[in-house]
Amino acid sequence: MTTFKIEVKGDAIAKLARLQRRISDTAPLMAGAAVALRKLTEEAFEREGVVGGESWKPLALSTIRQREKKGTWPGKKLQSKEWGAGGMLSSLSATHTATAATVSVGKKYSAIHQFGGMAGRGRKVEIPVRTFLPIKGDARNAELTPRANSVLSEVMQAFVEAAGS
Repeated sequence: MTTFKIEVKGDAIAKLARLQRRISDTAPLMAGAAVALRKLTEEAFEREGVVGGESWKPLALSTIRQREKKGTWPGKKLQSKEWGAGGMLSSLSATHTATAATVSVGKKYSAIHQFGGMAGRGRKVEIPVRTFLPIKGDARNAELTPRANSVLSEVMQAFVEAAGS
């Protein structure tokens, strides 16, 4: 049998102690994650499609005509002022606790745009998927997009590296 002995000396002990203290309070990590998720969501509204994903489907011609009559077209698809001050982007919020980071859009119609589906009187109007949150999948089986995973990995790495310095 081969035996290995690892001995930690000097500055490494202090660095490990700082790392242990740092990771025992994850609220700063979750705050960074919430900010990162908010930025990804803002980017999706700006480019009208999730980074690394498909662009949103065009608006229906009837919707474009309605907006032209109201003087709100051309404009951003999901940021129309006719839906309330500034549309969906203005209702975007990011929050965190010590164990969770959350991004949400406070308009009651946001889920139908994120996931698509039937809407309107009698549910006769099909709303296409226009993903803005950095997730893929449906409401029951959602997971982070590859870009969101990458960004959150960077946030975690920076958090751990700050603890070691």
